[in-house]
Amino acid sequence: MFRKFLSLLENRNIIHLALVANIAGTIYGWYYYRYQLLSTPPYLWFLVTDSPNSTLFFVIALVMIKLNKKNDFISFFASTNLIKYGLWTCFVLLFHREFFFSPERYLLYTGIFITHFLMAVEALPLAYTIKKLRWSFGLALIWVLGNDYVDYFHDLHPYIPESGIEIVAIFTFALSIATFSALLLMVRGWTGGKSDEEG
Repeated sequence: MFRKFLSLLENRNIIHLALVANIAGTIYGWYYYRYQLLSTPPYLWFLVTDSPNSTLFFVIALVMIKLNKKNDFISFFASTNLIKYGLWTCFVLLFHREFFFSPERYLLYTGIFITHFLMAVEALPLAYTIKKLRWSFGLALIWVLGNDYVDYFHDLHPYIPESGIEIVAIFTFALSIATFSALLLMVRGWTGGKSDEEG
């Protein structure tokens, strides 16, 4: 059953459905961040919209698969971002549940919780398409840790309650490392450890 789930992206209809869902999610995500973007210099915008960036990377990876130009690095990079920011959002919503799940916000953030959990889930079939381990995969870790740095040392993290921000920051850095490491181990298992050097 799990192998069947991992192989979902072998189905072109599933790819089409995922493309539509993630394009819509990307557009809504940019809209969600509109107030933060208006108060941020434009050259930093791409460092603000972490979740919609993740779904955008997923769209790019899917388009390349659909065009038979699959790129293992892009698939790994997108998967890392999807898992990291999907789980990060779920954690933050629960950590500040009194704020996000208050009666006036309950419906919106229940939907956001579910869609971000699904971001982490959809990363697994994408990662399963990877055929070789590559040294370039390390760039995904540099990217997410770099985002963490600007988020918590230059105050570019999403608008969330400031109480417990130190705990959120520690969790965020730990999640970046854990996500990258776990995904790398999974891909290593799926590929049998085959790397660039082995052709």
